[in-house]
Amino acid sequence: MRYYLLTIFFLCASIINSQNSGDYPLEIPIILSGTFGELRPNHFHAGIDIKTKGTEGFKVYSIGDGYVSRIQITHGGYGKALYIKHENGQSSVYAHLQKFSPKIEKIVKEIQYSKESYTFKTYLSKDEIKISEKELIGFSGNTGRSFGPHLHYELRDEFDRPINPMAFKNYPVRDTIPPIVLGLYYKLIPENSISGSNSSFNELKLKKISDNLFISDTLKTSGPVGFGINSFDRMNNTWNKMGLSNIKTNIDGDEIFDMDLNLFSYDEWRHINTFIDYPSYKNKKIKIQKLYIEEYNPLDMYKRSLGDGVVKINERNDTYLYIIKLFDFNKNQSEILVPIQWIKQYNLFARKLDFDNMFKVNKDSTYNFKFPGTKVSIEKNSFYTDKIIQIFEENNLLHIDKDSIPLLKGITIKMDVSRYNDSIRNKTYIVRIGENKKPSFVSSKKEENYVIAKVNNLGNFVIKVDSIKPNISVIDISDNQWISNRKNLSIKISDNESGINYYRGTINDKWILLEYNPMKGILSYDFNDNVNSDDAKNILEIKIEDRVGNVKKLTKTFYRKIK
Repeated sequence: MRYYLLTIFFLCASIINSQNSGDYPLEIPIILSGTFGELRPNHFHAGIDIKTKGTEGFKVYSIGDGYVSRIQITHGGYGKALYIKHENGQSSVYAHLQKFSPKIEKIVKEIQYSKESYTFKTYLSKDEIKISEKELIGFSGNTGRSFGPHLHYELRDEFDRPINPMAFKNYPVRDTIPPIVLGLYYKLIPENSISGSNSSFNELKLKKISDNLFISDTLKTSGPVGFGINSFDRMNNTWNKMGLSNIKTNIDGDEIFDMDLNLFSYDEWRHINTFIDYPSYKNKKIKIQKLYIEEYNPLDMYKRSLGDGVVKINERNDTYLYIIKLFDFNKNQSEILVPIQWIKQYNLFARKLDFDNMFKVNKDSTYNFKFPGTKVSIEKNSFYTDKIIQIFEENNLLHIDKDSIPLLKGITIKMDVSRYNDSIRNKTYIVRIGENKKPSFVSSKKEENYVIAKVNNLGNFVIKVDSIKPNISVIDISDNQWISNRKNLSIKISDNESGINYYRGTINDKWILLEYNPMKGILSYDFNDNVNSDDAKNILEIKIEDRVGNVKKLTKTFYRKIK
């Protein structure tokens, strides 16, 4: 923790000395839709999301001198993203861009056409694309896994760790609203192991005294007790739910917990599932943030010298007062008062194995399970902590407990498909069915008579067969149509089974750059690329393939004069 605090101090000094008050990536009023460290599925949010008035195309500027160190384009994730390395060793990241600045876009197109691929990742040296402070680098957009136009903006330290931009810079963001409390929860903790409790969180009723002060019903217990909070922050001029910056707790004035979220490592991303109560999130969609630290939680955002944050009380006549203080990034504060009364309680932690096929899995061991039609391999540290899990095979279904048990890293499953004939076997794939009963495709490979996958979530797994070709159609263009005034082509593609895996387009046998938006299922081609023939007649060919190899092709003739 001491190293962490020193890192924050020197980062703060470095950024303040290297940036001025005008180095914002956009020249529009800064209104956020997401803050640093927000709780996202399986990861912390690594930057801030800046609203762009519901539209695309706002100019994006570099926040300082440097050079482009990486350009990356993906169908999901950050979409079109630019990474700039600055003279002080830090980096800035600009994601979900609509397009890059002309000088960068020219290089991007050259790479895409040379690779014949829309997606790519390339690293550049400091002499290839130099960038000045406030230089235009791109335009805001909605590419990748984005649910609305915005700019995702990050700062990273010299070790490529995300750091909170708002912690070191006075962003002109209006925020006078204290953190909002949705619920307070508690659970009893075994004396000998913080992580040994299999009990669920119980809600403790709150009474609102003011906008930023709450008091709970008296909790009667003999402890130890671990608390959890469901809360979020809100800023002026926006209804978006955002994350908190700092949480402190004390018992009768003695501080026992301090979490400060201003820096983390990408290696720690999946440990968000120890930061929250994962079963509550998976089963109820409630993000309960634990106000105590379990043994297997390695996150470096706690003041660990205070202890583990568990409330430990002894028998006496009067009550204890447990206080929770919540802070947002602008230091607005909400406070919760929790009276606690000691009463005698008995051991509630014994767990009986009431079901068949229950196995204790030690996180530091390796396990291999073999059934008539499936094999399961569990590597060391696949689970966050020791677990008792249920695993069996029945009627060609592999059951591996519940998806409310988180995995730190994937486990390998092999499912036998020898019962299918040769023509069908190549069309098989694995589907996971979670507690929500919805099937989801599992990325896999085929090896002899097995389909093999590494899965990051537990649940039920079955084999499905996909023999149906994908769907494809050109939007608003009929065969042999004149389209000289069109600026682009749009092609709708979809697959109702395993999903789209590959696409390729040509005009007159020349590869064309198709930009794929998987959220909308649209391929787009920009006629400014000038691939079409000098002659008026052009032949468009599109080929798409799903994840098990079903192929669909489309050929369409159109006429277009080059102006």
